[in-house]
Amino acid sequence: MITRGHRTRKLELRFGRFARKMEETRKRRPDHRLGVIMSKSTIPKVLIALIMLTGTFFIIMQHLDVNSVHVKSRLGNISTNNKVLNRTLPLESTDLSIAAISRNILGRYHMYRKIRRGTNMKELFDPQYSTVELDRTSGTLTAGEKLTVKISLRNGFNKKLTQGGDLLNIWLRSDNGASAVAGYIVDHMDGTYTGHVMAFWSGNVIVRVSVTNTKEGIGVYTNYVNEHGTYKFIKATFTSDKKFTEQTLCASSPSSWMENLYKGLCNFTTMNYDIPFYCGKPKKLSCANWTTYRYDDTLYLDRDSTQILRHRDKLVGEIHLAITPSSSGNLDYPVPKFACNDLSPSLTWNSTVPSGFFYKGEYQNLICRTSIKHSREQYRACLKDRHVISIGDSTTRNWFFLLAEVMEINDSIGILSNIAWQKFARAFNASLGLYTEWQPHELPFYGGEANRSNIQSVAARLDKIPSKSNAIVLIHWFGHIARCCDHVVFREHVRNAKTALIKLLERSPDVQIFIKGPHLMKYIHILPPFAYIGMYVEQVLLEEFRDLTDKIIYLEQWDMSVAIENVNIHPEPILDKVSLNNLVNFACV
Repeated sequence: MITRGHRTRKLELRFGRFARKMEETRKRRPDHRLGVIMSKSTIPKVLIALIMLTGTFFIIMQHLDVNSVHVKSRLGNISTNNKVLNRTLPLESTDLSIAAISRNILGRYHMYRKIRRGTNMKELFDPQYSTVELDRTSGTLTAGEKLTVKISLRNGFNKKLTQGGDLLNIWLRSDNGASAVAGYIVDHMDGTYTGHVMAFWSGNVIVRVSVTNTKEGIGVYTNYVNEHGTYKFIKATFTSDKKFTEQTLCASSPSSWMENLYKGLCNFTTMNYDIPFYCGKPKKLSCANWTTYRYDDTLYLDRDSTQILRHRDKLVGEIHLAITPSSSGNLDYPVPKFACNDLSPSLTWNSTVPSGFFYKGEYQNLICRTSIKHSREQYRACLKDRHVISIGDSTTRNWFFLLAEVMEINDSIGILSNIAWQKFARAFNASLGLYTEWQPHELPFYGGEANRSNIQSVAARLDKIPSKSNAIVLIHWFGHIARCCDHVVFREHVRNAKTALIKLLERSPDVQIFIKGPHLMKYIHILPPFAYIGMYVEQVLLEEFRDLTDKIIYLEQWDMSVAIENVNIHPEPILDKVSLNNLVNFACV
């Protein structure tokens, strides 16, 4: 677990182990102001929207039946004086360059696979020769305007790149870092890009552009996973009755590399709830002797490949601007008309960029109106007699701890230790009807030495929810998927869970399902191209749940994490707080 600094606010939970774990999990630097967070090194992400409707599109969409009525046919019936709406891009376009890359990134998979490692790092994009320019000739910039930026990437030989595929981010922040908003990038597939970002507030601002993943880095990653069956291995321990042990590596896909290493494989797909999982065959014991597992950090990368993967999250350039107040004042943005719990879930799967922004340290939701505050009283009233079940990794575990902390729940079962934290945990206050649980998803799951019986699939977790339940269920895959799987294997994880989701909604129609999306991270010691992985995770989720989007709420995380320049695997506390509050506002009346 990666954390920084120390929290100043003393946790008020009274039971010892839970309080200690809460302290360890939630500690952060003393100053939680967004401005302090934003002063860190830059983080990027490409969000290229299928259609840029800026913020106001969310308000329009609340009036529409998106399944049967084309948006453009209803625009004429909606009057507005807001400048943002009047500057939206055309709603109909055959230009694939404006399609959201998170919706079509897998169309580039074979292109990335064909990219072979160059012999010279100078062949890659180089920020010192690349350019970022505001696409504007004259005039005053006012709050509420969309800014357009032209980007040209050049390599270390100062030669223009002629192929697209590098993944870029654009975001705008106030000069003091207290306000921030993410934009989106259009890849013209010739080494040039166009960035779009909204300036919702007045004052001195900085537009930043970065390359979060290079196409060469994505090529190294995709070819490595294809060759080895995984990026990071899991190590299985086989134990005999006489306490003799052997260990072998495990992966989500069988590979000739691993089969040659062990002269055979154990197929544990059936034991992994019909989700692909393979381990090297032990020499003296049988596959049936598998007892425990743990992470393995060994990478079989050469020096050049490692160097290419490290060439990521590079700031291309920044533009300093002065934004003047508009006729509406210092802040000009489309305020949502409808409450989140009145919004159709399907609209959360079709949001444009940005879905919200930070202004003076406070998050402004552009999708819907939030009325429930981040407080003990309101959360308790909202969640009384409703089980909150989080299934996923340590990021959803952090939500579990945060929710228990906010509601001041004192009783617990199975609170996690530092050594074996990947197991079921519950916090509850039976007298008040408050219950929240955390449950790890299926293998591959990377943690300390643990009994394999601790791990169950998302589907197995869902099957235990009884009929006529009104539970709130949060599901998340990302961090562990980034270590293990290509999009083909990840699709198997999602399909396996979908079958159980359909059955759950049939027997318990009042259950509310949330899917937590990926977030941007650029932790320096971890090499995978997280922007690319996050995009294929998003695309697979959308494709597999397309016929259930009217029943499942998608919690978008990416543009928030880009805006505040998130660094670590575990998002900054402000992201957890905002995202959890968004969930509560969708869930509660």
